[in-house]
Amino acid sequence: MSGCGNLPCVGRLKHADYLSEHFASIKLAVLDEGYSTRHRSVVFPLPSKCSSSEPTGASVGQEILGKTSFDFIIVGGGTTGLTVARRLARTSSKNILVLEAGRSGVNDPLITIPKNSFAFLGTDIDWAYNIAPQSNAAGQTINLSQGKVLGGDSAVNGLAWTRGPKEDYDTFEELGSPGWNWDNLFGFMKMSEKLSTPSPAATRENGYVVRPSSFGSSGPIDVSFPSYLPLQHKKLVQASIELGHNFNEDAYGGNNTGVFYSPSSQTRNAVRESAEYAYLDPVLTSQNIVVFTHAMVSKLQIESKTGTSVATGVHVQLPDKSGAFAKLKKHGEVILSAGVVRTPQLLELSGIGDKNILSPLGIDVKVDLPGVGTNYEDQPLTILTYKLKSPNLSFDALDYNATLKEEQQKLYDTQQQGFLTFAQAVINMAPLGSVLTPNEISTAKSILDTKPASVPQDQFDIIKRKVFSGIPQAEYILFNSFSAGDVKEPNSSYISMAVTHLHPLSRGSIHITSTSINDHPKIDLNVLATEWDLWFLAKATAYGRKFFTTDAFKEIVEPVEVFPGASVSSEDQWKEFVKKTVNAGYHSAGSASLLPRSKNGVVDKDLKVYGTSNIRVIDLSIVPMPVATHPQTIAYAVAEKAATIILGASQP
Repeated sequence: MSGCGNLPCVGRLKHADYLSEHFASIKLAVLDEGYSTRHRSVVFPLPSKCSSSEPTGASVGQEILGKTSFDFIIVGGGTTGLTVARRLARTSSKNILVLEAGRSGVNDPLITIPKNSFAFLGTDIDWAYNIAPQSNAAGQTINLSQGKVLGGDSAVNGLAWTRGPKEDYDTFEELGSPGWNWDNLFGFMKMSEKLSTPSPAATRENGYVVRPSSFGSSGPIDVSFPSYLPLQHKKLVQASIELGHNFNEDAYGGNNTGVFYSPSSQTRNAVRESAEYAYLDPVLTSQNIVVFTHAMVSKLQIESKTGTSVATGVHVQLPDKSGAFAKLKKHGEVILSAGVVRTPQLLELSGIGDKNILSPLGIDVKVDLPGVGTNYEDQPLTILTYKLKSPNLSFDALDYNATLKEEQQKLYDTQQQGFLTFAQAVINMAPLGSVLTPNEISTAKSILDTKPASVPQDQFDIIKRKVFSGIPQAEYILFNSFSAGDVKEPNSSYISMAVTHLHPLSRGSIHITSTSINDHPKIDLNVLATEWDLWFLAKATAYGRKFFTTDAFKEIVEPVEVFPGASVSSEDQWKEFVKKTVNAGYHSAGSASLLPRSKNGVVDKDLKVYGTSNIRVIDLSIVPMPVATHPQTIAYAVAEKAATIILGASQP
């Protein structure tokens, strides 16, 4: 939707009293998804054409905010923000405002079609972040795209629905946050999901195995297995077993070691299930929730009272770049769910952070909190690429075979079948003993005898223990297309393997360099800053080549590796390859860590920002250490637990 030449600020609420003077009649506009039998979203449309007497989206937004104050202001309508919004709207009479900088994802095939995961890069729903040039990675500037849309990354990610090992969640508590452990978080993970077990036909054809007792059965997020599983992904299961990896029949109950079938965050009808669809839609008719899109929060208004800092509201940048102020009621709260990049940026712009960073920029320091923006981490990955033997096809074929593309689109539209239903379904989580030889394990122990400067002692000790404990250290998954390399032949199909280092020791930072919300902060991952990170990722990547030497893959891939190719074989060559091609895993965390303040923490066990009385952080920036999984289920669990904390409800 557009209004008066600007993207509108859309108020999503049942009662449109604030808008009645501008519109003779207001009706709920129900947008049918088109790929599903159920309705997906309800919005109030603002006028697409304006006369001088008609309001702009910005003017309507200013009027709404000028007349109302709120019990909860949620900054960021992403995965965690919308989860909290739903729980608060459903179980309290409090007045809730959600402010989202992006638009709605309703009816957008870029979002709804599973195959299109990561197709958002470079579009209007991409924050287009970049990691600063990395000194330990050949000076690379690494992409860190994130979803700028209702639902956040749940609307644009790879749909992977996984859990990590029990030990990784217990680390939260071990580092000093009571109640943050596997036993507690497992219940909140299950609270968010509703498993659709695979049909007998899909089980027979694809070999799906699932243990329903390890999943939730009544949560908002539909979790299901794709009806279509490419042959190459079946081969990954076979190749893993051929190499001696364990086949894990239950990777969702606290032990995710081995190769396993993973469901996706999609409905049985093969529509992506984002937080917008699953959490926001059911409460859009509630009287106590308002959601603005295209509304960027520029900073929090903070006052000092009786030895603590108190938020009184937030400053909002509307579509025409004009400003407005959203007011908190007395005893209200600001909930920062702006994500791993935006949350520390907003804290610093608001005067909460390291005084040595804020004062030179002329920012009045409200809370000197040096942990803001530190402990930033991501799981680095590399990519190998192979060409499929004819007649095997990957998604690449949709680009060079117009007939196939048309057939697959029709198959998806009419039957919810075929290529477009698939994003991911097979994951191999490999422990150290599966990747390294006995001699290499001895080398690993030698490397880890010395703590690198980049990581605190307690985190180092925990990771060192985990490395040799048998829990996963490297992940191997397939991308069903050409995803890295120098030469892509026409009319050819490829697959790529992503190799991810799950417990890196490098830690980076995210800090502002100006006082404007419109300037991205400096994102410094500090990737490969430790000998362990470089050495192990090189070894894990070299091991990835072994999958394609198995009988399983020899049947379908050409014998010559496309990327990096035969020129990379020695340990030094693999290290150089890693330095020149390493990527972030899009699993960012830690920039507003859940840690004691004495350990450079930013939030306490109730997720309140230290030194404040009414500001909480509820997003992945609180996760203090890497978890060996895709983080989507962590985000939902954090938000579900946070809502329970806020409401004072009993645990699940």
